[in-house]
Amino acid sequence: MKTPSTNSCARSLLRRLRASLGEDRAQVLVLVVLSMGVLLGMLALAIDVGQMLFVKRQLQSTADAAALAGALELNTCGSTANCQAMQDAAISAVTESGLSSPTLVTQCGSTTSTGLTLTLDNGPCLLGASDPNSGNKKVVEAMVSTTQPTLLAGLFGMHSMRIVARSEASVGSTTYNLYVINPSAAQSMLMNGNASLTVQGGVIVDSDSNTALLVNGHATLSASNIDVVGNTLINGNPSVSPSPNTGANHVDDPFANLAAPAVGACTNATSSPYYGSCGNLSVNGHKSAVFNPGVYKGGININGGASVTFNPGTYIIDGNMIVNGNATLTGNGVTFYFASGSMTANGNGTVDLVAPTTGTYAGILYYQAHGDTSAAIVNGSSSSVWQGAFYVPSAQLTVNGGANLAAYTIMVVNTLIVNGSDNFTLGNDFSSLPNGSPVGGGGGPVMVQ
Repeated sequence: MKTPSTNSCARSLLRRLRASLGEDRAQVLVLVVLSMGVLLGMLALAIDVGQMLFVKRQLQSTADAAALAGALELNTCGSTANCQAMQDAAISAVTESGLSSPTLVTQCGSTTSTGLTLTLDNGPCLLGASDPNSGNKKVVEAMVSTTQPTLLAGLFGMHSMRIVARSEASVGSTTYNLYVINPSAAQSMLMNGNASLTVQGGVIVDSDSNTALLVNGHATLSASNIDVVGNTLINGNPSVSPSPNTGANHVDDPFANLAAPAVGACTNATSSPYYGSCGNLSVNGHKSAVFNPGVYKGGININGGASVTFNPGTYIIDGNMIVNGNATLTGNGVTFYFASGSMTANGNGTVDLVAPTTGTYAGILYYQAHGDTSAAIVNGSSSSVWQGAFYVPSAQLTVNGGANLAAYTIMVVNTLIVNGSDNFTLGNDFSSLPNGSPVGGGGGPVMVQ
């Protein structure tokens, strides 16, 4: 039989046990509540991260499309960075991807917009010097950004995130060094006698005539590829390598949008003013002269054994430039723009003329105005250098003998005649030009970053 003291001890023990169990239940409840909060936070983070990654992938695809669309317009833009055609193409690529029309910013500019933004740079500038393509006008950079609201993370104070995607695109490697762009002329490109022409790039004859390319006698034509929109006529026993590809696709004039300099008033100056005036400037006999960039109205005559040095810059010539006899022409970083008239280089003179490496006319040596039908003639000696592009969109260029030792030469001409026997070479080493060939690429757009 239990005593009262024993019963009291048992009841006290039971009370303490119940109290202890109640405290444990309360602690477990607190832990469960806290754990659920953490789990809900992790779930919210997972949902929002998944949503952000989905939007990021969509923006990256859109940025890629915008960069590629912009690169397609590089030749259309010519020397004008971020031209309207490029902007329109990039914006269309954004809207065609299913997004709204973006706020456009160019060349790393800024905007207060928090909505969808397209930054279009030609050349790239967002990464600065760390980008190997920084400043390259042959590369288009597109950055698409937007502010994305969060789903559940807002409960923890994170209401939105800015998502950014960036891409760069350019065009494929240059296909052609020689463009003969008349769309219908018979004998658009004509080689006679013992003429010899080596093109280290390709040749495109854009005429759809049945005699678009005519090669006579013992002429030699060598190129990496020869494409003819129309057909060819081979007479005599010439050497043409490789065999021309007829029925080729038409190509656009790669310099169609190259800006022409303003002609303005006569500003020409030489180191010796007695050589002439604005009406006509002549250097005769064995005299020497140094020319400075400017506007030369009435043309320039260089005769006999005269020696002329052209200081770097753009020479705007409103008239003919005629070089006779054994004259010597030297100039580094020069562009000759003919507002009217053309150049006629006769005889066996020595030429060492090199186009600029930077600026609007980087790689452009000779530019004859659209609509100017004055035929241009190029001769030279076995050591001549014609380094740069000849752009003669409305006239015939005739190459009469003389070698060409230039690292690169491009011809974009309306029609072409090649005579003489010395091998004239159109090189394609563009390593001296920071942005590569001035005609850009001949292939389609490609991603570069």
